[in-house]
Amino acid sequence: MLDKSNSHYFQSSLENLKNQHLYRRLRLADKISSPENTNARSTVCDFSSNDYLGLSRNESLREILKKLDIPTISQCSSRLISGNTSTIERLERILSKHRKTENSLVYPTGYMANVGVISCIAGENTAIFSDELNHASIIDGCRLSKAIVHIFPHNNTRELEKIIKNSKQNMKILITEGIFSMNGDFAKLDEIARIAKQYNCILVVDDAHGDFIVGNKLLKDYSGSPGLFGVEHDVDIHISSLSKGLGCFGGYVSCPELIRNYLINKSRSFVFTSSLPDFLCEIAEYSISIAKKGILQEKLNNNINYFIETAREYNIPGLKIKNFSPIVPLIIGQEEKTITTSRKLEEQGFYVQAIRYPTVKRNEAQLRISLSTKHTYEQISELIKNIAHFLKR
Repeated sequence: MLDKSNSHYFQSSLENLKNQHLYRRLRLADKISSPENTNARSTVCDFSSNDYLGLSRNESLREILKKLDIPTISQCSSRLISGNTSTIERLERILSKHRKTENSLVYPTGYMANVGVISCIAGENTAIFSDELNHASIIDGCRLSKAIVHIFPHNNTRELEKIIKNSKQNMKILITEGIFSMNGDFAKLDEIARIAKQYNCILVVDDAHGDFIVGNKLLKDYSGSPGLFGVEHDVDIHISSLSKGLGCFGGYVSCPELIRNYLINKSRSFVFTSSLPDFLCEIAEYSISIAKKGILQEKLNNNINYFIETAREYNIPGLKIKNFSPIVPLIIGQEEKTITTSRKLEEQGFYVQAIRYPTVKRNEAQLRISLSTKHTYEQISELIKNIAHFLKR
């Protein structure tokens, strides 16, 4: 049992968070329904999930899961000990073809992929150039690497180039998200790729929220943000997730064979953790085959366009809308007002999460709206009407 003085430390810290409206509680997902489950009682329609293509609830995938022959639930060890399988390696080959790289490496989560890659390839004599709005997993990877980290203003490629010019380190790593997880905007990958090439930087793109959602418009390959900007071959290391566009679980890295071998030997979040179970890899494989057809992306884009058209009619202040992005942030500012608006929306049947510090900057709290193929035009319209109503009070 904790000593009183130790208990006081934790209790006072939590009370401080409550006073700043930054205290968080776990929510039961049972009460948050899939958008198509409109008849569910005592549930709210989910506008916060990263399941952009609705594949986590895809009926054919669920049927496949029931039919899978699952001899073991987990490999129960790291891949270097006894956890490597032909199923995982087959998924990695599929992901490499998808990303147009030499090979891939699957990690248990996207967070572990970011932390494991960045902390592994960078060291004390490395300079990392990281966008100020990069995900926490990128930030943590940078800290663990012990590299000299330069944070450049969000998407400001002019300032980025100035900072890189002044860097004296021989090894340089430039890292950005493809679609930023909270703002929903795209990195200027065409400019960033040019700068990386000009100054001999290793270019790392975390494309968890763009993967399988966007891609080369002509090929319709949905290979992610680098494909959309036509710079997939300029990216040295692609990092992504299996739990966003694919609706599954896990993370992965696509890269040259040399980098993959380096990660297998030195990436601590790969070496010292259990392998992703085979059945999750098989489901991801099936999910990719559905996502690659492009039908779901077209439906998602229709929902994004409908949201944009409807939102413009109501002229909601603080709403940041980007074409092709399923993430729509509504910047409210004050933490208390953001929480209150989120609760009011929930009372009307819409679950939209309030995002606060440290996920975003202080006094820049927002409602993060995530659009899915599962949403109907009616649900989108009603959500916008309610937001406009509550914010004009």
